[in-house]
Amino acid sequence: MRGEISSGRHAKRHPLDWYVDEHWCAEQLALVLGGFALEREEGLAIWDPCCGMGNTLQAAFYRGLPVLGSDLVPNIAWHNFPVEPGRMSLQFLCRDFFDWKSALVPCSIICNPPYSYVPRIAEAFARHALTLSSRRVCILMPSKWLASQARYQLFTDHPPQAVLHLCQRPSMPPGDMIAKMGKRAFSGGMTDYCWIVWDVKRPTIAGQTRTIWLPPLHRNSEILLLEEVL
Repeated sequence: MRGEISSGRHAKRHPLDWYVDEHWCAEQLALVLGGFALEREEGLAIWDPCCGMGNTLQAAFYRGLPVLGSDLVPNIAWHNFPVEPGRMSLQFLCRDFFDWKSALVPCSIICNPPYSYVPRIAEAFARHALTLSSRRVCILMPSKWLASQARYQLFTDHPPQAVLHLCQRPSMPPGDMIAKMGKRAFSGGMTDYCWIVWDVKRPTIAGQTRTIWLPPLHRNSEILLLEEVL
């Protein structure tokens, strides 16, 4: 069995769409966003409202930003967030994202949301995140998710600032099978993914969304800052 089974038949899917993104997915996003420069300048936290093990939060955590994770189930891999002098610790709350009426702190929302166990849940996640974020919303989705009548309406109502295509396919194993799968868990990605980025402070004009291809990992030095290509 290969590591990527997040796009398999529903009978084989995790019931809550808990699929664990590889650490480098958020790392490439962080490079494009200049190490979360806007968030640092504005004193914002990074919130992942469906954080699972917390992989998406590590890029911000190890850059010294305050990080907040929440989810329906507490699956945080706490050993990846060591408490050290001078570094803020991870704060986690077990809570349904749709129960939040406001963010706990001013923040940007960055996540790999569920996208199938409830119809149109990813679209609902994106819309709700746009109402709660202080600056940016970034969601990691299969590239095929970009096209549908529902997404047409979402992207018409809220044109993204950019779509960042990962040119190296990540593996997304179900979180409850990682230990059993061992080395196979994060090998053999078969699905194309992209980051969809919105800046809620600077809404993008319809037709002005940028499409950017992020290089394979061994060519990360070629990644340009998003602000430089807009």
